[in-house]
Amino acid sequence: MNKFLVITLLLLLTGQIKSEPWLDTRDAWLRADIEYLSDIGVIRVPVSTWPLMWAPILNDLNNANVDNLTEAQLRVFKRVKRKGRFETKLDTHSYLSLKAGNQGKILRHFGDDRREKAEITSKTTGVRKNFAWNIEATRTLDPIDGEEQRLDNSYVAGIWGNWVVSLGAQERWWGPGWDSSLILSNNARPVPAISVQRNYSDPFESEWLSWIGPWTFNAFAGQLESDRFIPHAKLLGMSVNFKPIDSLEIVLRRTAQWAGQGRPNDLGNFFDLLIGRDNCDELSGGCGSDRSNEPGNQLAGVDFKWRLPNKLGSVYGQLIGEDEAGYLPSRKVYQFGYSRNFFFGEYFIKSYLEYADSENEFAPNVTYNNSIYQTGYRTDGRSIGSTYDNDTQSLAFGLLVTHKNGDRYKFRLAKIDLNSDGFGIHSINNRNINFNQFELQYQKPTKYGLIGLQIEAKNETVDSFGNQKDKYNLSLSLTMEI
Repeated sequence: MNKFLVITLLLLLTGQIKSEPWLDTRDAWLRADIEYLSDIGVIRVPVSTWPLMWAPILNDLNNANVDNLTEAQLRVFKRVKRKGRFETKLDTHSYLSLKAGNQGKILRHFGDDRREKAEITSKTTGVRKNFAWNIEATRTLDPIDGEEQRLDNSYVAGIWGNWVVSLGAQERWWGPGWDSSLILSNNARPVPAISVQRNYSDPFESEWLSWIGPWTFNAFAGQLESDRFIPHAKLLGMSVNFKPIDSLEIVLRRTAQWAGQGRPNDLGNFFDLLIGRDNCDELSGGCGSDRSNEPGNQLAGVDFKWRLPNKLGSVYGQLIGEDEAGYLPSRKVYQFGYSRNFFFGEYFIKSYLEYADSENEFAPNVTYNNSIYQTGYRTDGRSIGSTYDNDTQSLAFGLLVTHKNGDRYKFRLAKIDLNSDGFGIHSINNRNINFNQFELQYQKPTKYGLIGLQIEAKNETVDSFGNQKDKYNLSLSLTMEI
């Protein structure tokens, strides 16, 4: 049965549910506001695993003492609280979105919501006390993967106690970075999955564990496409966020490709995968000459964000291992960044400087590739991790600007050394190319809806597979409530 048909049937079987319990990856300015409130101590829960739950954020906002906030800080506070109340009230909302450009996007960053040359999307979302749903149907023009009709970002979710269980195809962004995430980003289309995550982030009551502070847990099991070297492989993920002190967030993360056509999928094999025992020399009896017993292909690592004292900004980083040695990540890739918030008149500005290297210290053409799962850590031809795929060094500077009247601006400048070794499996270019990238984006709320303009330019044509032929990308968008 078509994966999207399954999602649709489950949505219909839930009846007239009403709710939107989380924030997705498509609003960079809202994320900037939330991170700022986290930096000044108003929001105390972890905020680096997306989708992000609204409930704990609104709980922190409702309990915040706003007497000491400046007028500018209070504007940010009210903006987030107003958005959260609107999104979580017991009601339904319907939207129509139109987006068009001269070509599709092959490099996506946090907040990007267009993939193809043109898209028209109808969305209906709602919330009730214990359920939430979103039906989002998109028709595309000239899609890279050939799939013109999509239900990406659709889901149905239920709340049981302090846990949220959902089924759908949601974009995920795991990490503190803005330009990309090395383990899970919005670059590839979302993988249909069942997921479970903690709703409120309350600390443990036990004195032995209370030092962990506010914490969250996220896990999902997804189904990859059939048109790959190992058809119908599973994509699994698990993430634990915690804040031992208000200024420091630490996250432990793992993802894995497992099972699929012709691969073992029994409980013993899954247990070996779960405990990280997936190298042949660690398995009882080894893997066999055809490696038929090897559990899967895993990535694991840690990321952090630390707010510097004296309002000097924040530093963040991510370390991901492509393999394991002694049950610890090995063949590692890195990301480091610095961010700072400031006000200029009636503008709130989020700035960041970010560096990443997706070529690990072991050898080129190892990151996101695997001798068993030979399609690699990719789906529908796009990297599930870094937007630049493997063996790439990137340096990006960005500004996210919000005026008090709601006008929003984004400025981004990046220098990329793509596929630096110049060969091997790569989803964007089969040779090395160095390029600079400039991006300018503007959004304005009007009585007709949210109007957007985005301009992106490079000094080189970076795609060697014919999906993006121009050095520039100009697009317009309109999103309205109907």
